[in-house]
Amino acid sequence: QVTVIGCIPYLGKAMNFMLLSLMYAYYCFEYKWNFFAVSLNHRLDFFESNWAFFAGFGSPCVLPIFFFSPLTSYGVMAILYPLFVMTAAGTQEEQTIDELKSLHGGKLNRIPLFFVAKRLTTQALQLFPEAQKEQ
Repeated sequence: QVTVIGCIPYLGKAMNFMLLSLMYAYYCFEYKWNFFAVSLNHRLDFFESNWAFFAGFGSPCVLPIFFFSPLTSYGVMAILYPLFVMTAAGTQEEQTIDELKSLHGGKLNRIPLFFVAKRLTTQALQLFPEAQKEQ
């Protein structure tokens, strides 16, 4: 999806940057959330409600892709990604976001970033009625 959106004229590169930033941020926080057994619904809701924080968090990982050759950018990513995973593990994201919201006095609108994935997954799971009976 991210690659296809990057091909859209005019807005594609900006949207590609934004989606890649969100993707890398989610990947970084995924380790922490798995360790603390945060439910998937809570993760996705929190992520979609605080998309600006996560876009900013993931953007340094994405910048090399736009400014360097693929080989160089992959090398930089190989260094940055583990550092950002450790940063995410040590971040009190809920506290940080609450402090930022109180400073700026605003709340961002929730963006349903995972709408398509949720919809497709739900439809795929409905193809297997036996699994629903077991639950």
